[in-house]
Amino acid sequence: MMEELRADPAIDDHVAGEVVNSVLQVPPKSFFLYAGAGAGKTRTLVRVLTDLQKMCGRRMRLKNQQIAVITYTNAACDEIVQRLGHDRLFDVRTIHSFSWTLIEGFNADIRTWLKSKLASEIASLHEEQRKGRAGTKAAVERERSILSKSERLGQLDQIRQFTYSPDGANRERDSLSHAEVIGLTSDFLRDKSLMQRFLVCRYPILLVDESQDTNKHLVDALMEVERAYSDRFAIGLIGDTMQRIYTDGRADLAEIVPEGWAKPRLQMNHRSPERVVRLINTIRSDADAVRQKCRSDAPEGIVRLFVCSGEGKDAEAVEAKVRARMAEVTEDERWNSLQSVKTLLLEHQMAARRMKFSDLFEPLYRSDRYKTGLLKGNLGLLTFFTDLVLPLVIAGSASNEFTVASILRKDSPLLREEAFREAGGNQRECLRNAKAAVEELLALWSEGKQPALAQVLELVAAKKIFIVPDALIPFTTPTLGDEGGDEDGDASADLAAIRACLQAPFEQVQAYHGYVDESASFDTHHGVKGREFERVLVVINDAEARGFMYNYSNLFNATAASSKSRSTERESSEDRVRRLFYVTCSRSKRSLAVVVYSENPNAVCAHALSKGWFVETEIEALRLG
Repeated sequence: MMEELRADPAIDDHVAGEVVNSVLQVPPKSFFLYAGAGAGKTRTLVRVLTDLQKMCGRRMRLKNQQIAVITYTNAACDEIVQRLGHDRLFDVRTIHSFSWTLIEGFNADIRTWLKSKLASEIASLHEEQRKGRAGTKAAVERERSILSKSERLGQLDQIRQFTYSPDGANRERDSLSHAEVIGLTSDFLRDKSLMQRFLVCRYPILLVDESQDTNKHLVDALMEVERAYSDRFAIGLIGDTMQRIYTDGRADLAEIVPEGWAKPRLQMNHRSPERVVRLINTIRSDADAVRQKCRSDAPEGIVRLFVCSGEGKDAEAVEAKVRARMAEVTEDERWNSLQSVKTLLLEHQMAARRMKFSDLFEPLYRSDRYKTGLLKGNLGLLTFFTDLVLPLVIAGSASNEFTVASILRKDSPLLREEAFREAGGNQRECLRNAKAAVEELLALWSEGKQPALAQVLELVAAKKIFIVPDALIPFTTPTLGDEGGDEDGDASADLAAIRACLQAPFEQVQAYHGYVDESASFDTHHGVKGREFERVLVVINDAEARGFMYNYSNLFNATAASSKSRSTERESSEDRVRRLFYVTCSRSKRSLAVVVYSENPNAVCAHALSKGWFVETEIEALRLG
């Protein structure tokens, strides 16, 4: 007999009260709120904040205190702020913005931290140089990196005030990078009692949404502060470890939550139909014991598994056939419209290849240092191209002189005050120089040419059109020498990743930008975090994904290799894929199709049945022709 999943939609209404009572008791009790897919997390969070507003708002305002809320995106911030009526009792920010509010103005401490960090990085590069071979590309690039970092180190004492923009490129000499702000905040919270007291006194209640994807070093630092000031400071971590998608989050977050914390849980899934809830509960059962209920008024819903023999070389035709079949099964003609179906790829490289930006993407995706920024779309060495160079090239190619001038006035050193001073105040000369530089840049595309990112970078740097980020400075002029280089260490491997990326045609920048900007026609689970769609098509293809980070056959075939991986790694490839599968399937509000490309379709079908994910009538073998 199947488990009864349907429940009263109000089943979780008591949770907000439990959370409020937890943080307002004396001493306050911190909490970890489990909120699975479609659990109404934002609604519960707003109810908690509204109750706190009524119960302790006046007292906190008299003490000049606020309730801090760290959210995942600017859109989430805006939604919460609007629902709370823009009440200044609440300081709602993204993690980078909130971190900057804590460290801004601590210029001497920031300078000391940067000196130590840069000195350590320079020492590591020198050690790489000592071990590597002279005259190679890697050696030349390391030397340039050493010079760049040494120059920045030498300039630190001249900087009076450090700057940072959570949503900006941060390329000025006095600006900090996104990674530096998180690193500084984590270290300051852990090591500086003044910073701890400032946080506790200003924000006695701090709530962290999507805590499973919050930088692990920052989470650790916040929890250290909570342990030291548990008599007057409460943290609320909100999230679901099954939905962790970034590698810099804490894989073991649920395990490290202290025993004394409250651990309420939202049981309801308000988003998905019963059949989808049953499916994701079953997928999750191998990871933990968490189960969701569906609303008593939820539709039944329809799910299907399509298994296609082969590597999916005719993927477009296969997926069109899947959509047509789903239109029949669901009696929903909108499945026939590509625009009405959200196609989710379980691996970013699959999207990169389909959208033709893999030459740019794959080298950086293989780097632990660059991967998270690459996926989030805030990696400085790429935002240089997406946010500055690309808009300039588009405007220049369209002969939009007004937009070109606006971009240059805002971001180019060619039209800064220093340039005018050097020109003796001759603005016309500066304008002529800027115009000539842009024309020379656009000439790279003359006669149908498609320049590589490296060529564009070299010209932009030579003509000083924009300030080049530190990570790209080693590549601002052509390098000679051994093609292979010597990538025997981490620093060399990072340089090699950038070098390979820069060989990509510049046209791939626009495709990549559309992908991370969520304007593409399909996405992966990273791009749809917190979102929902009526019709979802999940595509699984091991051959296309190349098994770099994920191996779907482990999940669908329970191979011996997956068992070995589980015993030797804290988190196996199968664990990661299970999370991906869970998150993508849980996006569906009405109907769901999963298509698996496999050289062993019979094993896929048998395993899907044995795991209880699908029943026989929901599985179809797919053939073309």
